[in-house]
Amino acid sequence: MGNMVDRVYALTDKRPLRALSLVLALVAAGCVLWDPSRFAARTSALALWQGLLLIWAVCSGVIHGTGFRPEHWRWRLIFAPLPALVILAAGLLYFFIHP
Repeated sequence: MGNMVDRVYALTDKRPLRALSLVLALVAAGCVLWDPSRFAARTSALALWQGLLLIWAVCSGVIHGTGFRPEHWRWRLIFAPLPALVILAAGLLYFFIHP
């Protein structure tokens, strides 16, 4: 299992993807801080689990974007950058396109 996680993590261990990950994470965190009511479970169309998923994606994006590489394969699996990039992009699309 660890070898497969290492191979997938190595695909995203490139500088351009790290920069993209960091920029998306910081912009998403800024959007949440700028207008938290758009992401809150009671004042938006988002459910509670979607907000938690966005928080996880921001954390994972910052970890990946700053160049930190978790040593143990389980932590690399938990903070996988590829699903985080997809979630960050979806969160930003929701923020900028959804009225």
